Amino acid sequence: MGSIPRQVYAPGGDTFLMIDAIDTLSLEGKSVLDLGIGSGILGLYCALRQADVTGADIDELAIRNTTDAARLLGVELKLVVSDVFSNTPSQFDLILFNPPYLPSEGIHDGTVDGGSRGRALILRFLEGLPGHLRKGGIALLLLSSLNSPSTLRKSYDSLEFSTIAKRAMFFEELEVLRVRLRNDLSI
Repeated sequence: MGSIPRQVYAPGGDTFLMIDAIDTLSLEGKSVLDLGIGSGILGLYCALRQADVTGADIDELAIRNTTDAARLLGVELKLVVSDVFSNTPSQFDLILFNPPYLPSEGIHDGTVDGGSRGRALILRFLEGLPGHLRKGGIALLLLSSLNSPSTLRKSYDSLEFSTIAKRAMFFEELEVLRVRLRNDLSI
């Protein structure tokens, strides 16, 4: 594959932690949304495992890069330009979100800057999640210790969170949360 454009988020420790979490799931025939697709690696990985993947990103360059990578790998993905859930189709069995999560005063680099406490996009994701997750579905959300995950967990009564993967990094700890709708817990 060619190189990832400089403006598109390149895979790092957070991406590979998400892959570790995805690797524990059965994906064949599942509808998957890779929200904020960036380099495309998560969505491509799911497509290679026989999932029906929709990828969404606000950056058209990320969409073009993923289109090229999918062609090279011989897989199909539906790709849409979308600001969080604004242009995504209805509901999914699995939603992946590795958001820009570094705390910043403003969004100067949309690939890493997450606004105040690094949570601007995370909050929008959690607000929109119930309308896009199928009954019995799950979301995988990557957070940093810089985002105060325990505070986020307490702020959403309609959602159930559990940590399924963790990794210590240089100045933070990353974790992948499995998020489910509380009304689905009896399933």
